[in-house]
Amino acid sequence: MPSERSGPATLLFGVLCAATFGFAVGAVWMVPQMMFGRALPALVLPAGWVLGVVVRRWLRFQGLTGALLAAGATLLAAAYTACLVAAATIAGMMGMGLGDTISDAGPGMLLALARLAQGPGDYVLAGAGALLAALVAFPLRSRRGGALQKP
Repeated sequence: MPSERSGPATLLFGVLCAATFGFAVGAVWMVPQMMFGRALPALVLPAGWVLGVVVRRWLRFQGLTGALLAAGATLLAAAYTACLVAAATIAGMMGMGLGDTISDAGPGMLLALARLAQGPGDYVLAGAGALLAALVAFPLRSRRGGALQKP
């Protein structure tokens, strides 16, 4: 039985957890992009589905709050992946390590380079992934009772 979530501390903890999961999914999403050597923006759809499930089942935020957390985590994962790919591209061109490149370039430059690398289709896919995450996190109906429910 899920406990009732309320209060600013619970919401702050939920935002922190959703952001952490968004960063983790973004880092995992970067692996196939580096393996194939090109951007794979369509992977935002499975990433959004995973983050929607995580917010709803693991973090147990449902309704509008869960939908907003899942959508925000998906957009964060997409932005983080774009920044990591920009950093990896710079590291490859300059012959530097990824950690050195991230620290030398800084978040402002990486965000600017990631934004330059994105096309209109990438933004549409990111919005679709965020919408999918919100729909997965938002319960369609309440499941109460039933013979197979855990007590």
